[in-house]
Amino acid sequence: MFARNVRLVRVSKEMSQEAMAAEAQLDRTFIGSLERGERNISIDNIERLAKAIDTLPHELLDPALPKLLGLDETATRAPRKARVYPATRRPRAKPAE
Repeated sequence: MFARNVRLVRVSKEMSQEAMAAEAQLDRTFIGSLERGERNISIDNIERLAKAIDTLPHELLDPALPKLLGLDETATRAPRKARVYPATRRPRAKPAE
């Protein structure tokens, strides 16, 4: 429930895990494992995350949060704004004769 709420609010704000981690001063891999439900979290980090996504900490613990905020529960990823790394193409190998 908490992990789902964090992800849904983050995605609804079109924020990447990297951006949320930077704002909360946490590691991106921590955010990813938290959203997958693989970690427990301290109250201090709940407050950091809530502040980063502009939400009250107790709201992240509310099972009804998606309905209260009208969040799309099927959304799992924030849209990409731009490529982090430029797309590079390798030359095709010439066919063997």
